[in-house]
Amino acid sequence: MKADRLTRRALLGAACLTGLAALLPRAVSAQAGKFSTAEKAELARLAEYFNGIRSLMGRFLQIGPDGSSSEGLIAMQRPGRFRFEYDPPAPLLIVSDGSYITMEDRQLKSVDRLPLGTTPLDILVRDQVSFEDPKLVVTRLERGAAALRVTLAEAGKQGDGSLVLAFADKPLGFTGWTVLDAQGNTTTVSLSNLDLNPALPESLFRYGMRPAQLRELQRRR
Repeated sequence: MKADRLTRRALLGAACLTGLAALLPRAVSAQAGKFSTAEKAELARLAEYFNGIRSLMGRFLQIGPDGSSSEGLIAMQRPGRFRFEYDPPAPLLIVSDGSYITMEDRQLKSVDRLPLGTTPLDILVRDQVSFEDPKLVVTRLERGAAALRVTLAEAGKQGDGSLVLAFADKPLGFTGWTVLDAQGNTTTVSLSNLDLNPALPESLFRYGMRPAQLRELQRRR
C-alpha cells in the first residue's frame, strides 16, 4: 500500500522524463534571461510546436522515485484536461477536468481531489505556454544530438517544483515531461504511440465509474 501511495503522489509531484537520457543533452544555458538570440529562437520554435498540440492520446511508461515502474494509457486535452489509466495490476486512475484532479486507488478504496493549479502539471496543460511569460521562469535549455529539454517553473515559486518539457528533434516531437517536486522527488515517464490532436469526448475527463473508458475508446479507433 505504501508503494501505491508513493506512485500516486509521484505522478502529480515528480518527474516525467523521456527515456532519451542516453543522448546526454548538453545544457546550453542555466539562468532565466541569459539566453542567446539563437537559443531564444529555439525556445520560440518549441513553444510554437508545443502549443499546436491541442490534444493527444497514447501510452506512458512511468518510473517512480523509488524505482518502481508502471504503464498505461494517457489522454490530454487543452486547457487543463488529462486522464491516466494505469494497466493492471496498478489500481490507479487519475483524471483532471480542468479545475480539479481526481485520483482513485481501487485497491485502497480511496478517492482524493486537489486543485490542478497546485501541481506543476498545470503548466503542461495550459491553453498556451509561452517561454516569455513573466509568470514563468525558464531556467534551462538543454540540447543533444536529437533531443531538447526546457526547464521551467512558476515565477516566485521555484521552490515548489519545476517542469521539464522534453522533445525529440529532427523531426521535432513531444516525448514527455519531467516534474521535480518540492521534496526533490522525481518520477520518469516516457510517451509512445502518440496520436496528436485527436477528437476526444469530454466524458473522458470527468471522473466516473468507468475506469477503462480510454481503453474502450482506443479499441474502437
